[in-house]
Amino acid sequence: MTTARPRGGVEDGADPTTWRTVRFGKGRPWSLPQLGLALTGVASAVAFLLCLQAASGGFDPVWWALAIVPLATLSFAGSAAPLAFWGLMLAGWFLLTPSGSLSAWSVPAAIALVVGHAAAALSATTPPAGGLPARVVRTWGGRVVLAALTAPAVAALAGALRSGELEASPAAYVIGLGGLAVGVFLLRTEPPAQPD
Repeated sequence: MTTARPRGGVEDGADPTTWRTVRFGKGRPWSLPQLGLALTGVASAVAFLLCLQAASGGFDPVWWALAIVPLATLSFAGSAAPLAFWGLMLAGWFLLTPSGSLSAWSVPAAIALVVGHAAAALSATTPPAGGLPARVVRTWGGRVVLAALTAPAVAALAGALRSGELEASPAAYVIGLGGLAVGVFLLRTEPPAQPD
């Protein structure tokens, strides 16, 4: 375990604190904040799978292997891998729950998905051995809370539509997921510069 100091000074907005890094074998060093974000992704995946299990009445145990993907893909946080992973989890929800399923488990599953995806996105904003300034954590925390607060409202709207006998077809799900993917693609930012 080593200690790394951030580049730059306080005057350019850098976090003046130091953080510990961990190196796995001969690989690159990872800061404890980065590892914490990866573990947040794992916890979010487990929470999502627990909600999925409750909503679907059970599923094949092989789905539990997906819980380690956020840790296994730690190096790919700045790529499309986290988006593909959470897209797979969301597709699993639609495949394993009854058609048009909206249950009490939908809201905590949506919140787990938001937290897991936000952890991966936040991880991509800093180099592997980098830290997270408190200002950045507050900003991202506010975004996650805002998204989490919208989940019950969306669930209530979906419940109202469902009670009105408006059923969404599988094509609507595909169009919705496609729209989400296009929106994320358009709103993405450039990956952080890699250290020399």
